[in-house]
Amino acid sequence: MKRIKNVLIYLMLILLIFAPSATAYSLTFEPNLPNLELPFISRHEVLKAIPIYRVTVGKTGIHNYTSNPKEYEYLMSLSPNYNDDGILGYVSPVWLPDTTRLYLMTKSYEHYIAPNKSTRDAVIGKYGYADNGTLGYGVPQDNSSYGNTEVFCWYRGNNGSKSYWNADHYYNIKVSYISSHTYEGPVFRCWDKAVTLQELDLLSPNGGETLTAGNTVDIKWSTLVPGGYIHLYYSTDGGSTWGTIKEGLSNNGSYQWKVPNDASTKTVVEARWDYDGATCMDQSDKYFTIKGNLNLPALELNVKLDISKLLPPAAPTSMTTGSYILKKKPTLYWKDNAKNETGFVIERKKAGGSFAEIAEIAADSTKYYDDSAQSGIVYVYRVKAERDGVFSKYSNEAQGSVFDFPDIFLDIPDSTTSTSDGGITNTGAQTSGKVTMSFTLDKNTYTVNGVTKTMDVSPVSLGGRTMLPIRFAADPIGAATVWDGTDRKVTIKLGNKEIQLWIGTNTASINGVSTPIDSENPDVKPIIMNDRTMLPMRFVTENLGCSVEWIPGARQINVTYPN
Repeated sequence: MKRIKNVLIYLMLILLIFAPSATAYSLTFEPNLPNLELPFISRHEVLKAIPIYRVTVGKTGIHNYTSNPKEYEYLMSLSPNYNDDGILGYVSPVWLPDTTRLYLMTKSYEHYIAPNKSTRDAVIGKYGYADNGTLGYGVPQDNSSYGNTEVFCWYRGNNGSKSYWNADHYYNIKVSYISSHTYEGPVFRCWDKAVTLQELDLLSPNGGETLTAGNTVDIKWSTLVPGGYIHLYYSTDGGSTWGTIKEGLSNNGSYQWKVPNDASTKTVVEARWDYDGATCMDQSDKYFTIKGNLNLPALELNVKLDISKLLPPAAPTSMTTGSYILKKKPTLYWKDNAKNETGFVIERKKAGGSFAEIAEIAADSTKYYDDSAQSGIVYVYRVKAERDGVFSKYSNEAQGSVFDFPDIFLDIPDSTTSTSDGGITNTGAQTSGKVTMSFTLDKNTYTVNGVTKTMDVSPVSLGGRTMLPIRFAADPIGAATVWDGTDRKVTIKLGNKEIQLWIGTNTASINGVSTPIDSENPDVKPIIMNDRTMLPMRFVTENLGCSVEWIPGARQINVTYPN
C-alpha cells in the first residue's frame, strides 16, 4: 500500500513538471471585473495678469521692481539688505493687443520703468541707464478703455552730498503723499488684481453631439480679446492622440470642418489661441460621437499624431537680469511658458557683438547664474526653450553686468585727502587731551566732551556687539581712517598703532599681527549696511587705547580716551 502511494506521488510530480503551460494557467483564478472607464476631463487654460513686486534696498528708501517670483524670493532671502514693500500692480506677462512693453531700466541701485521704446532710448542716451529686461506689459496711459487703474510715479533726485547714487522712482496704483519725493503723476495703466486677460471658450462641438462622417459642421469659439491666431485639433481616443484640423486660423469665431470618416464615441475637439507667444485653450466639455460612413474611404486624417511632439515649445517671456551683493555676477530670470520642453538654451553677447550659446540647462528652469561673466563688461542675454531639437522663439533681450560695490560713504570730514590708490584718508592729528564720547544704540545723536553731535546713521547691535561707522569714534581722538575699495579694507592709524579690517572677515591685523576680532563670537566681522562700513566698536576703540563702558539700561556706550 505504501508502495502504491509512493508511485502515485511520483506520477503527480512528473505531471507537474512536464505538463504544458496552459495546464498551469487553467489553475489561476481570474475574477470577472467590470470594464471601468475613467471619464473625460476637459482642459481649460486662461491667461492672467501677474504682479510686479516692489522691494526696498535696505534702509536707503530706494525701490526695486521685479515680476519674476523666483527673483522676488531671492531678494527676500537677502533681508535686511532687501525688504518687501508690497505690489505695484498687475500686468500682462505677454504682449496683447492694446498693451505696451514695460522696460526695466537700471542705474546703480535705482530702477526706472520706461513704458515705451522712445522713453527707453531717451533715458539710455541722456541719463546712462541700462535696459535690464521686461517687467511685463501694461497699457498706455492714454488708453482708458483697457486696464482698470493708473500707475503713478514719485521721484527723488540723487543727494549730491553723498558719494553713492541714491535717486529713486516710486510707483504705486494709489496716490499718497511722500514728503521725500516729488509727485510726477500717472505714467501707464495696469490692473489692481490678477484678472483674467484672455480666455477662449469652445462653443461647439462641446459634447453630446452626433456628427456624420463627410458632413460639414461649424466649429465655433469666442475669446475675451480679439486678434491672434486659432489652432484646431481633434482626438477620437479620448485625448491620447491628436490629429490636426487646421492651424493659423484668423480669430473670427468659426471654422467649417469636414468631419473625417473616423468613427468614435470618444471624440474631442481642442481650440488653442496664440498671440506672440501668449496661449490659452479650451476643449469640448464631454465626448461627442462621429458616425462612420461606409460609402466614404477612410481619410488620411485617421493617422493621428501627438501634437505636443509637433509644436515648438512656447517661448520664455519677461526675462530680466540682476546682480546683487551676495551674487555679484548676473542672474537671469524668465517666465517658463512651455509644458513640453526638454531644456533651455542660454545665449550671450557683449554689447554690440554677436550672440553665442553659453549654456544648456534643464527643463522647468526659470533662472540661470552666469558665473563666467567678467567685471567691466556689459552683456546682453536671451533664452529659448528646446524640445528634442525643436526650438521656441527667443525671449526678450536683457542687459546684465557684474555687480560693482558702490562707493562706500565713510562719513569722512572735510579735512580729507584722496590716496593714490583711490582710498580716502582722514588726516586729522592725534589729540593730546582727554576725550569722552557717548553713543546710544539706534539713536543718531551722540556727544563728544558733552557737546551733542548728529550722525546720519545710528549704532546697531549685531550678535550682541555694537557696530558703528568708525570715523565717529576715530575722528575725535585724531585717528586717521583709510578705505581701500579694491581690497574692501579699512585701515585706522593712531600714533604708532595701525589696525586693518576687511569686510566679511572675522580677523584683523594689528601692527601686522593677525588678531581675532572676537574670540567668543566668530560671526562678529565688518559689514556693509546701507552703504556704510560698520565696524565692531569695542574692538577698534580699545585697540586705539580707549576704555569702553556698556550701560545696559540706557543702551549706552561710553568711550574714554586715553584709557
